[in-house]
Amino acid sequence: MSDHNETVNSSDPRQITATGAIATISGGPITTTSMNPSAASSPYGPSNTAASSEEAAVKPLIDDDTLARAILTFCIDSADALLFATIKGAGDATTALRLIADEQGGTANRNRLDEVFAAGTAKWGRKVNARGMGSFHHRLQRWRERLHQLPSDAMDELKTWFTKNGSQWIIGPASPFWPTQLDDLSIRKDWASPLCLWGIGDPAALTSCPQPLAVVGSRSADDYGRYVAKTVAKKAAEQGHLVVSGGAFGIDAAAHWGALDTMSGIGEEQSGRTVAVFAGGLNHIGPERNQPLFERIKANGGALVSELCPDTIPEARRFLLRNRIIAALASSVVVAQARSRSGALNTANWAAELGRQVYAAPGNINIPGNTGCNWLIRDQRAIILTSVNAIEDICHEDMHRKQCILTIKHCRNQIAERQKTKRNR
Repeated sequence: MSDHNETVNSSDPRQITATGAIATISGGPITTTSMNPSAASSPYGPSNTAASSEEAAVKPLIDDDTLARAILTFCIDSADALLFATIKGAGDATTALRLIADEQGGTANRNRLDEVFAAGTAKWGRKVNARGMGSFHHRLQRWRERLHQLPSDAMDELKTWFTKNGSQWIIGPASPFWPTQLDDLSIRKDWASPLCLWGIGDPAALTSCPQPLAVVGSRSADDYGRYVAKTVAKKAAEQGHLVVSGGAFGIDAAAHWGALDTMSGIGEEQSGRTVAVFAGGLNHIGPERNQPLFERIKANGGALVSELCPDTIPEARRFLLRNRIIAALASSVVVAQARSRSGALNTANWAAELGRQVYAAPGNINIPGNTGCNWLIRDQRAIILTSVNAIEDICHEDMHRKQCILTIKHCRNQIAERQKTKRNR
């Protein structure tokens, strides 16, 4: 991606191909070169001394499929339906990566890739015509160009680089922490689910509740909008629901703080958590003034997540794609306050397409900041929110706190057991 901050020196022999890592993923020999001597001691590289032992215990391991998905994410500019179809046709990410990386495979490799792409597209309910195959070939060339820009061809080095020296974790669909509702994004032929997720904080937050609530709205919200967002989020967290939003100013921040206030009042074991979804690499999370909020989310069992590699710049178009993840994670979406051109309306549209319940808070018709919500209600694209306190009307079923706690503990036990088995091998 041209908008990664780190520059790539094409004369550096380590930056020529990812064949070493790909050979390892495919069952070949492990390369021995290393950017950092301590990286080989851990799949995350050097230990983070600031992390607690509990955080270290639940940090997911990066298996071959997850690393392949991270590498393939590096190859794309944003969500890419053509790559998603290729993986679908190949059967798994490691096979797709091996085929894409084999630039010397000649006609046999090209034919195999065409077959894989066509098969994956067919599984997605569409036939490939000549124009579609041409688009695939063009995109394939771009993916291969990006592979040449990887910083290393050694597996341990890539794990260290992709996790920013262990400060971030990565999960794929095989992880017990993967929120399976994201898979709903692939029900449409022109959409693509995230290949993997990067995160900071507790990955168990993503699966801590079967009916998460998303609260979205304008950055320039007024006191009324912030009150709606904070109160709805607080009430949802009181019943154990996960609260999802985008970490921005205004409505997003109010929603996250509402969930965190509940946590302070009734404790982490009883409260629902909160997750913020970002539109760029997690070393570019912002706004800067919300850093205290992000620290609180991490410290209180929540998570900061993104579908994009470290160093990816959060461009405007990526916010619209980020919105699909917020909508997919949620069972219900509340638009607390929105202008006529608010990005929250985009989230509401994603949610409606995915079959989620959408609610909108009505507002004073003389205030432009309420126009978006009023339009959603007028056009019957959202249910009118009549109370910020009757959360059971929004979340459908009460979320038993014990169920949340058991789910979190089950995930932690699962990952701890996997890590123990890995160490004993």
